[in-house]
Amino acid sequence: MSIQVNSLRIETDEEGYLVDPELWDDEVAETIAEREGVVLTDEHHKVLEFIRDHYEREHVAIDARFVIKYIAEELGYGNRARQRLYELFPYGYMQQVCKIAGMRRPRAWSTG
Repeated sequence: MSIQVNSLRIETDEEGYLVDPELWDDEVAETIAEREGVVLTDEHHKVLEFIRDHYEREHVAIDARFVIKYIAEELGYGNRARQRLYELFPYGYMQQVCKIAGMRRPRAWSTG
């Protein structure tokens, strides 16, 4: 499978996750988000940047609990952070956030 971003065809697995996360950029995120039915806002981009920053340092997707902590503390949602994550990405962390952030399909660890 693949997605078309401008004139570039980017390979995905059968579930729509990027085969090569290094090919991710904002246009790829927009394309995947559109396929997922998500219109990206500044808040979405902040969450995606947080996830991508971790990936750049560690070369793995960050656990959802750290994303929830980021939303609570840095975006100011406090104890509503988990709810806000699902408002931004209704199909959840593994199903949607990691896909839009250009991650390979994460292992089955905590999804928040």
